[in-house]
Amino acid sequence: MPEGAAPQGASATPATVVGGYADAWVNIPVPGEDLLVQPDVLSSNVRKWFKSYGQAKAVGSTVDELVEHMNAAGVEKALLSARASWDHPHTRPRGVFQQTPGMPDEVFDRFLEEMVAAVNKYPGRIYGTVVLDPFGAMTTVRQLERAVKEAGMVAARLFPAGSGAAIDHPLCYPIYAKCVELGVPVTVNLGMPGPLRPAALQQPSRLDEVLLAFPELVVVGTHIGHPWHLETVALLQKYPNFHLMTSGWAPRYIPKEILHHLNTRGSRQVMWASDYPLLSVERAASEGAALEFKSEEIKNRYMRDNCLEVFKI
Repeated sequence: MPEGAAPQGASATPATVVGGYADAWVNIPVPGEDLLVQPDVLSSNVRKWFKSYGQAKAVGSTVDELVEHMNAAGVEKALLSARASWDHPHTRPRGVFQQTPGMPDEVFDRFLEEMVAAVNKYPGRIYGTVVLDPFGAMTTVRQLERAVKEAGMVAARLFPAGSGAAIDHPLCYPIYAKCVELGVPVTVNLGMPGPLRPAALQQPSRLDEVLLAFPELVVVGTHIGHPWHLETVALLQKYPNFHLMTSGWAPRYIPKEILHHLNTRGSRQVMWASDYPLLSVERAASEGAALEFKSEEIKNRYMRDNCLEVFKI
């Protein structure tokens, strides 16, 4: 554990978890508003893989409780993600190329206010990110600019299976260009989604042409990219501006090819994340720190430094 971090199970005030871990993905579950527990979103067959979700949801529905979990796990900083993609008022067939009204500004602004409130309550501990709907086209681009310039969000997030816009969909390109202009990373969900959404939209190889088109764009893949995780590794090997967070995976089950890349030429590309509450922060931190690292420097990079550098927090 990095020097100054609270040992697992210990409590700490926000001011005392200094030099602790950095979690690249946490969520605040809100009872009655999260659709992941509904059978038409997450089937019973898939839900068993997230068996801790209900427990974490029951005890972690506020930013205060999230920070309590962070303190117990020795986590100093965390990037807060949004559930805004689940609140989208429109439906569309997958693969449609036309723009839609996108997320209405009043919905987007309400979400942004919640994020800003959490960030302001725990400055230096919680950092905000913004989930975007590519089908809003220029409306979405303007929302992104406002979120970064006016609300201080540190990254954009795309969930292709949730929005219906594949990683390489034409309407994602204005978002990528704006991220370069604003100097913020974009995170992109990769691989088979837990929710009942199409996986093909998130195949890692779809990022290849995006990364070719935008060499200045900082992209962080999330959730490993299973079952195409070898494509994820190939992208890490090919592109220095591509990174990976191991969110949503218990670290003990991270594929060996990804750990090999972390321990060799990719020590600055792979970062730890819990995806709380799908995994408890405590378990994810404990298992992450217990992985076999070639050096203490690589361990610190995985558990903290890469996240801080990539997201500039």
